[in-house]
Amino acid sequence: MAVEYLFSEFDSWKSENQAFYEELQEHEAVLYDRFYPVFAVLEHIESQVRDHRLPFDDDLRKIFDVGLAFLHDQFESCKMYLETNFHNDLHAFLEFETVVHYVLYVEDLRYELKEKNIEYDERIIDELLDRLENILLTRKMPAEDLGLYVDDRLKALVGDHNREIYGIIDIFNDVAETLGLFLYEDNDIIIGKDL
Repeated sequence: MAVEYLFSEFDSWKSENQAFYEELQEHEAVLYDRFYPVFAVLEHIESQVRDHRLPFDDDLRKIFDVGLAFLHDQFESCKMYLETNFHNDLHAFLEFETVVHYVLYVEDLRYELKEKNIEYDERIIDELLDRLENILLTRKMPAEDLGLYVDDRLKALVGDHNREIYGIIDIFNDVAETLGLFLYEDNDIIIGKDL
C-alpha cells in the first residue's frame, strides 16, 4: 500500500472523526486516553515521513496500517453506541464511557487470545459482554463495583496467560517511546521562588 494512500486514508479518518476525538479530549474521557497513543503515533509518523525525517519502511507501514484499522474500528463502535443507545447525546454517552471502554477492552482481549491461539472459555467473554451491553442498552447506571467484576471475569478468563497478553494500546505506547514520543510526561510545577 502506497504511503500517500495510507496518509490520505488517515486524513479522511481525521476529518470524519476529529470533532468527536476533540470532544473526548475536552471532557477528559477515558476513551480519549485509550485512543491517544495510537493517534499520537500515527500523527507523528505522518509528520516525520512528510518532512523526510523518517523513512517509511515496511515496519512503519505495518504500524500505520494496524493503527489506522484500530482507530477506525474502535471509533465506529463508539459512534454506534453514541447514535443507537444514546441518540447522539454526548453527555449521556460519557456517563457510560467506562462501560464502553470495558466492551472495547474485552473485544481487544478476545482478539489477542485468538491471535496467540490461547484457549479460553468463550462463555465468560459472552456473558461479560452481554452484561456490559445490557447496561448500555438499558442505560441503567452500573454498580460501583463493575470494575472489580470485570477484572474478576477477565482473570478467570486469562488465568496464567496474563503475562502473554500484550494489547495494541501497550504496543503503541512502546512504539511511541521508540519514536521518541513520551506521551505521559508531566510538566513539573514549582511553587515558590523562581530558580
